[in-house]
Amino acid sequence: MCFAWVNSGQGKGRHWQTMQLGKVGRAVIGTAFAQTEPSALEVLDKKPDRLRLMINSEGTFHPKVISGRKGNRAKAIVGSANFTTAAYTSNTELCVLLDGSTDDSELDALQTFIDEQWMLGTRLSPTWLEQYRQVWESARRKKITVPGAKLEISSISSLSMSWEAYVSLIDAQHERPLADGNKVRVFGEHPSYLYELDEAERIFRDQPKFAAISRPDRQFLMGMGRSSGFIGTMRAAGFAKNIVYESPDAVGAALDRVPLDGPVSRGLIEDVIGKLTELKGVKIGVVSRLLAVKRPDLFVSVNNGSKPQLARLIGGKRVDTVGQYLALLDHVWSTEWYTAGEPKDSREVTIWRRRAALLDSALYEQV
Repeated sequence: MCFAWVNSGQGKGRHWQTMQLGKVGRAVIGTAFAQTEPSALEVLDKKPDRLRLMINSEGTFHPKVISGRKGNRAKAIVGSANFTTAAYTSNTELCVLLDGSTDDSELDALQTFIDEQWMLGTRLSPTWLEQYRQVWESARRKKITVPGAKLEISSISSLSMSWEAYVSLIDAQHERPLADGNKVRVFGEHPSYLYELDEAERIFRDQPKFAAISRPDRQFLMGMGRSSGFIGTMRAAGFAKNIVYESPDAVGAALDRVPLDGPVSRGLIEDVIGKLTELKGVKIGVVSRLLAVKRPDLFVSVNNGSKPQLARLIGGKRVDTVGQYLALLDHVWSTEWYTAGEPKDSREVTIWRRRAALLDSALYEQV
């Protein structure tokens, strides 16, 4: 195998698990721009004399090829895809499978190419790997996002970035165009994410008891009525709407336990989510919307627009159960940008106090 970049998705990527690494005889891996995952290099280096690094080359080392032989048969996959989680899940790639015999000149040329690159490569050393790991971590934290582009998720490591990078990411979402011609609006008056969250905070502070909130305001908290629908909408949640309209005390019995300020224990969070999802028709989408608008510093919304991306954070499974949602929250809460202390800049404070809920703006895609 000969690739510009490789990652394993923390050992959980489907491409990584499918490849029979024990049968890989030679692996030549590039390190340009610190895109290759250090732990993937460690795994490849476990087999003696298998791994070579392309640290220096004329121009960027950029091949993507897998070549294999069995008896007199030979196959190769050649194309645009690196050996990464994103390449084999969410990216738009094009590859071709070549199938023939070991005597075929094209397949033999590919094998010769890999052998030549392997001879030019450098062995992995523990000292180099430690230095590279530091550079790789730094590169992940910077997380450069082109204006108008959403955050592309391939695995949990995609969320790894500094607070500064997170602020830049959220800024880049404002006016991001969607497939239906509408745009994501993070800042400004209605409709926008910040307006949605500010209005929800006003409602909860004016009336902390959910059952005592007026029906139009409860509609808003559900992402309906005058709501923009940013952070999710419950328009299709029939049973849940009936409970919110007709039996708000059942929702309030759990939701009221979440304070508007201060720390909230993991045990309380787990209990509240469990109690809410016990109500007929109240699923994770409804629960996460209500929690995200009440405590946008803690909770992420799970909605149809964010589900595809969020699924990749927990190994490709849709975030539908309490356990899956708690796992998602644990991932978010462990990131560098989330654990960063409150900033001094007033504009950044506005984002910081809503940092979990605003992640939706960077993940949302039209479905």
